[in-house]
Amino acid sequence: MRVNKWGVGIVLAATVLLTGCTAGAEEPADSEPTSAAEETPATDGAASDSDCPELSEGATVDGAELGACITEAMTDTAGYAAKTSILGMDTTARFNPETDAVETITPMGSLILIGDDAWVKTPTTEWQVADPNSSDPIVAALSSGAATAAGTDPATAAGALTGEFTVTGTGTRLGQDVYLVSGTSEAQGVAVDVVFEVTEDYVVLATSGSTEAAGQMIETSLEVTEWDVEQDIVAPL
Repeated sequence: MRVNKWGVGIVLAATVLLTGCTAGAEEPADSEPTSAAEETPATDGAASDSDCPELSEGATVDGAELGACITEAMTDTAGYAAKTSILGMDTTARFNPETDAVETITPMGSLILIGDDAWVKTPTTEWQVADPNSSDPIVAALSSGAATAAGTDPATAAGALTGEFTVTGTGTRLGQDVYLVSGTSEAQGVAVDVVFEVTEDYVVLATSGSTEAAGQMIETSLEVTEWDVEQDIVAPL
């Protein structure tokens, strides 16, 4: 398959659509004081639990309330890794909440985002500072994707959830019991049908989603492969 700028863009966009993230959504204020959360995890956890919706089969939960609980739960971790399947292409990603770092590896290239700084690498180039205006269309597309890379993190994306969701069943993932939470969310003006696999502690261990964009059906899935394991993501330059 010929890889072009559109191909890179659709993969990155679909990854964001997967988690129901709205364009330009920022992390909720709850997730910003990371250091404070680390110093008093027991207190924060108790406060969060009291405000979080009960997860039980058949229950209907508010997306905004659920999203806030997911964001807080997934920020209070050493880190995690995940794999995503989009349009038949596999993507891997690693997240380190403490350093606000994301690394994404796609068939078209790699992207590292640490805070506001971003670097990209294609199969034919070395690491370089992200440049959306690059004459290389793949570098330009990956660089443009840096703006939405944080949205591929379920912790960040969950903060933008809206609408009602229903607990439709249960299952297991990474040795933990999970609730299947289904619903429809808006992403960049597009309706996205999503299913979250959520633990009783509001950690998302897997998601699946489907939507139609530009006349094309996009089906995606994300599975957390490592949870609460520190991810060493460093600046490549």
